[in-house]
Amino acid sequence: MEPPGRPGPIRGRAGLKHEAGRWPRALGTSAMGLLMAVLGTTAFTWWAVGPLRLEPLIVLVVSAGYRLPLVLGFVVVMFLGYVADLISGGVMGLSMVVFTLIYVICQLARLKLDIASWPFQMLSVGVLTVLAHLLTAGGVTLTVPSYVPPANLPLLLVAQALINALTAPLFFGLNEALVNMLARLWPAQRKATP
Repeated sequence: MEPPGRPGPIRGRAGLKHEAGRWPRALGTSAMGLLMAVLGTTAFTWWAVGPLRLEPLIVLVVSAGYRLPLVLGFVVVMFLGYVADLISGGVMGLSMVVFTLIYVICQLARLKLDIASWPFQMLSVGVLTVLAHLLTAGGVTLTVPSYVPPANLPLLLVAQALINALTAPLFFGLNEALVNMLARLWPAQRKATP
């Protein structure tokens, strides 16, 4: 039986089954995050309704939290937070802190939970979206004295959590497809023989 949060085996060269390694997963998650951050400001803007929009980076942070090793995942999540901060033009470092907190929560949850099923992916992303937006609103309130949270913040949080939860399986699937492709292309590790 596989440990919780670990992806299933994939077929590599010569039809042998192997797990996606940590480096292909880290590289794939980073590349997908960069692509989704760019698409979030270009192609995905046509879909935005007021402040509600697709947020694939939160989905990728949750995925990294459940599937990457602690230190390597921390580096990937910090990179994704930095990219989000650069693109957003807001308070520098806020997304890095929020993404890191979400990542740590996922790392702790992965000890007891398995995110392999799409209903749990949706639930996890929905709940953590609410937390991420509350942390972001709190951070902006602390750093920008003139900021006043909108009166309809609870309604916006629920709507954004629902949007992220419904799109979570799509972004999890795209990330897994890229990770599996990179794992097939990644050179096999050699084992030392005595």
